[in-house]
Amino acid sequence: MSNKINYKKILRIVMFIASWVMLFFLLRYIGFDKVKETFLSVGWKGALVLLLIGFVEHASDSLAVCFALPQRKNFINVMASNCFGSLVNDLVPWEVGELVKIGLLNNVAGYENSIKGVVLWNYVFKIAKSTALFSMVLISLIFYLIIPDDYYQLNKFWLILGCSVLGFLPYFGMMILLKLNVFAKVAKVFKYFGKKNADEILKKAEQMDKDLNQFKKERPKDYHTVFGIQFFARYVSLVTFLLCNYFVGDNYAIPVLTLTYCAINLGNYITAFIPMKVGVIEGTNYIIFALMGLSGDIGALTNIILRIKALVVKSVIAALSIVNK
Repeated sequence: MSNKINYKKILRIVMFIASWVMLFFLLRYIGFDKVKETFLSVGWKGALVLLLIGFVEHASDSLAVCFALPQRKNFINVMASNCFGSLVNDLVPWEVGELVKIGLLNNVAGYENSIKGVVLWNYVFKIAKSTALFSMVLISLIFYLIIPDDYYQLNKFWLILGCSVLGFLPYFGMMILLKLNVFAKVAKVFKYFGKKNADEILKKAEQMDKDLNQFKKERPKDYHTVFGIQFFARYVSLVTFLLCNYFVGDNYAIPVLTLTYCAINLGNYITAFIPMKVGVIEGTNYIIFALMGLSGDIGALTNIILRIKALVVKSVIAALSIVNK
């Protein structure tokens, strides 16, 4: 019996515990009475509305996965696989959930098609999300010109607008990787080290790189459909965020909340590299709300409510795969 200590597993456990401890102390700082009051303000009717809209958002993203796959597959199974992987992403950093999606979609579409579908979905997602955020920042200014908002500050508008332009960098980074035929290069490394069936793996990897690079040219309708659905889903997410703040009972107007939503999503590009999710994102929301001149308490509590919403919706959708069998 091996006595070797798995330090990686221990680190993950420590990080998981630390994230929940961080969340506990944040809630303690806000005040548990205020937490209870906030949840009561949302009520069961508000919770139901948030769950229904959340279903629309996650169903839309899953529909985009269907169009990203080389061949159409059972929507319920694709949606269940996508939501389960997304659920993992909510709890674990570094987009580990994307690997989970590939593993689950393997039973639906096959391993190679699953990789193509998930990579293409993420490729288009990065440009769709960045475009949506950029447009939302501009829309927040239009709202500001129409709706009086004492919390809205033009200097912060320009700062977030600049950051939204930088938000396109992940898309260009992924585009460069695809142009460099990354899968073929990895396969060549396997061949160099004498991996079994290396020539067959290299051939499949080269074909995959070709399919990924030719997606927009050979399947323009699917490409634009995936983009359009993902763009729509980001606006559904914005509506969910605005409604959540309304149910919580804050008195902030749409212009500053829209700008704050964009700032939070842009901030997620940074927190994605932090080896903790729970607690960190709530803390980030607290800070961003405070920097925008809003209540940090509301920012953290809003995110907790939306996290619970996502957990419930994704869990229910993931369970649909069992019913559908």
